[in-house]
Amino acid sequence: MEPYPSATIEQVRILIVDDHPSTATTLARALTQLGPSVDIVSATNGLEALEKVKNKGVDILITDMIMPEMTGLELIEKMQNHPGGRPAHTYLVTAYDVPGLKVTAQRLKVDEVLIKPVRPERIYQIVARNMEDMKHSTNPIKSAGREKRKFKILVADDRPDNVTLLARYLDYEGYDHVSAQDGLETLIKVQDEMPDLVLLDINMPNKDGFTVLEEIRANPALEHIPVIILTAARLDPADVREGLNLGADDYITKPFDRHELMARIRTKLRVKEAEDVIRRRNRELSLLPEIGKDLSARLDIQEIANVVLKRTAETFGALEGHMLLLDTDGNTVERYKISLTSEDNDANQIELDKSFFNRIVDTHQGMIIKNTKNDPHWKSNEGNPTRSAVVAPLFGRRELLGFLLLTQEMENYFTLEQLLLLQAIASQAAIAIENVRLYENVTQEQKRLERVKNEFIATASHDLKNPIMSISGYSDLLSKAGPLNSQQQDFVGYIQSSARNMLELVQNMLQLTEIDLQQMEDRLETLEPVKLLVETINEFQIMAQEKNLSLELRGEDTHILIEGNPLQIRQVYSNLIGNAIKYTPAGGSVVISIQRLDQTLEVQIQDTGYGIPAADLPFIFDRFYRVRSGKASDIEGNGLGLAIVKSIVERHKGKIMVQSEMERGSTFCVSLPISESNSSIS
Repeated sequence: MEPYPSATIEQVRILIVDDHPSTATTLARALTQLGPSVDIVSATNGLEALEKVKNKGVDILITDMIMPEMTGLELIEKMQNHPGGRPAHTYLVTAYDVPGLKVTAQRLKVDEVLIKPVRPERIYQIVARNMEDMKHSTNPIKSAGREKRKFKILVADDRPDNVTLLARYLDYEGYDHVSAQDGLETLIKVQDEMPDLVLLDINMPNKDGFTVLEEIRANPALEHIPVIILTAARLDPADVREGLNLGADDYITKPFDRHELMARIRTKLRVKEAEDVIRRRNRELSLLPEIGKDLSARLDIQEIANVVLKRTAETFGALEGHMLLLDTDGNTVERYKISLTSEDNDANQIELDKSFFNRIVDTHQGMIIKNTKNDPHWKSNEGNPTRSAVVAPLFGRRELLGFLLLTQEMENYFTLEQLLLLQAIASQAAIAIENVRLYENVTQEQKRLERVKNEFIATASHDLKNPIMSISGYSDLLSKAGPLNSQQQDFVGYIQSSARNMLELVQNMLQLTEIDLQQMEDRLETLEPVKLLVETINEFQIMAQEKNLSLELRGEDTHILIEGNPLQIRQVYSNLIGNAIKYTPAGGSVVISIQRLDQTLEVQIQDTGYGIPAADLPFIFDRFYRVRSGKASDIEGNGLGLAIVKSIVERHKGKIMVQSEMERGSTFCVSLPISESNSSIS
């Protein structure tokens, strides 16, 4: 007799009972030739047999009929009520073909009544056939397409012998399993392990099964997991109703029939698998608008790649996601990758054959690679765990931009539906990538046109200074060349005023272009802004006295340091104080206040002038903008002073704000960051 192959299933437990010890020993010896996959228990009577298997059920029972204290039929009946489940196969051996015996045996679901003498070879063949049947009925069936995953089942029971028995049955069926011994541990395991099904006992410490079930159904992340209650204590119909009302998918009482339990588990798992497919499909379908919305706000290709790869890899259950961007010759010029595992090394580098590139260009379609090991388009390094892949092209308006690619460590993993969805996502990603490149090109063409404009303004302004100064100089000489009548003197005054205004405009334009061209960006030094402010105020005291204005400085007398350009900082203060005096009528006041707020120096210039209309406030820092209404509109200016102030303040990483009320004055506030090396002396 050839030994039975043992690699296909776990151990099969066989109970042999016969009151003739030599018979039981002979049968046990014959069955041991089936190999290490059998665990044989023998006994000489029914009571001894029940004692030996009281903590663990059996798969096959072979028992004699006539024995002292208990017949074989009585033993079979007791074994069918075993807490570990009834035997999968039962055989009754008898020397007497008693009328009605086979009828009784059928009622007890005995597989066969064997009439003595029975040769050991016959028993061997029967058991071998049973094991073969068990092997085929318990191994998971693999579909022709995607490799079928192993279901994970959580066994929640506070009795270790029950857990051991159920774990053994689940092993036979090809299921993975985890266990928990109380209600609290069950809830933790359900959240951590996310099992496909829970076998739940009721009477457990630290929360009973009903409480556990209620909490599972109340959790949106867990509510879809099927739960089968398995109990020997709560057998009342009211308990069954309570369990089902709380959300149990089934309610089974002990002792149970093993085959019936496994059939119920398979039924619940089939339903869950179908529901999981629907849930996964809904997630995949919702992915398209979500990614589209997310990509619309991205202006960086790295961000686009991260969004697309992370979302698609997570939704499709991929091992890795790759985005390859190509040049016009089909060479990879940019690579982006995301891995959902802790292992991320060079062995996972993706290379596609040139023929693959040509095929995509010709067909404009992606493809599924069912097995990377025998696909001619796929090239990978040794040690790469990828076994299947799905690839979608990134087509732009005129050319192929690259590929979007997901990999998996299982063969035949990806489906046609996933390919179609990935192609739709790839189309959105391609549009986003082209938009980024277009934006970059437009921006570069703008940072170039702006420079050309600034260089032109700088050149033109510089060339204008000389003739303007000549006009101003010669107008001064007119009075020295001979006497002028009053009208001629007025004309000369107009010429000189216009020349001064034109010269101020040219100088302001030069300064703005100088700032824009960043010619003074590196001329930063540690300086005392309060000292510069005091010096500037002193320079304007004469102008304030001529208009009968009060010009006052308020605030703490302290040394504060900033990093800046002293000429530019002085110009900020000069422009703001000069404007305050210019736009404040005689008899008014200008108050300058200084204070330190955390790491910021704040200077406020407050006047009692004409004020700025609310409609003009949002635009006063724009270049060449002038207030066209109210008394301020009658005062000469070129609309560049505040634009210069704003540019300088922002160049120094500061802020400028304004508040104004008509006929009551304006307040300009300049905030500048204090130097890290600042030292205050009180």
